[in-house]
Amino acid sequence: MKKRIITASILVPVFGLILYFAEGPFFYIFSGLVVLLASFAAYEFMIKLHCHNQLKYWFHYLPIFLTLSFVLINILFFDNTQYERIMYFYLLGLAFLYLIIYLIEQRMDRLELGVSVIAIFYTSIGFIALAYLRRISLEMVLYLFVITLLTDTFAYFFGIKFGRHKLLPKISPKKSVEGAVAGLIFGGAFGTVFAIVFDIFNFNVIFIIFLSLGISVISQIGDLIASKFKREQGIKDYSNLFPGHGGVLDRFDSTMIAAAFLMLILQVI
Repeated sequence: MKKRIITASILVPVFGLILYFAEGPFFYIFSGLVVLLASFAAYEFMIKLHCHNQLKYWFHYLPIFLTLSFVLINILFFDNTQYERIMYFYLLGLAFLYLIIYLIEQRMDRLELGVSVIAIFYTSIGFIALAYLRRISLEMVLYLFVITLLTDTFAYFFGIKFGRHKLLPKISPKKSVEGAVAGLIFGGAFGTVFAIVFDIFNFNVIFIIFLSLGISVISQIGDLIASKFKREQGIKDYSNLFPGHGGVLDRFDSTMIAAAFLMLILQVI
């Protein structure tokens, strides 16, 4: 616990300052951090969930490079009028690349192919979404963090105190239905209040309530997905990058999925 507190006391102010000053000439500092986090997340995914702590073949490194490039291209061309065309050609090129590698590289089987593609999109889209949300406003990212952090916090403590019914015991034995409901209520409620106080959206209150609740649900789903990945592989943490807190995927598992969900909603409405 002491190690966890020390790490948090360092990381929270540093990340907070980078997030706060991520505008104007300092924009690329936050963007660079997002690219690094996504790349390390891809590394964690490959080495822990697929390669048993050893990247044996050259194509095991490819998802890390492609994650880096995918996030970077999105950040650089968000506002470009040719953004859709750039993404189309990038994704088409990615598909052709892996089909060719699958064809000529005898050591790449269907499992290798599937895991590589999943690694790229699973570890990149959430961080792309974070960069997108920060471009909208600082308050938009804080709104997301308020919901995800409070959902996780209240789910944990209420689960310990009042949890009687297991949520998905084969995936995460410690999570309970009572904790999930508490996280949903408090995360959604505080998120709604935050959005209204800081006037983040031009939506009516009912929509904001349902959006906040939806983000809370999605964040818990993201946490469960990460837990299932780890349980299938028999690991506790993805890495020890942040002592006491695990790796990038351990810290951002729920936030990644929730950020992607919020970005999607903002794009659709």
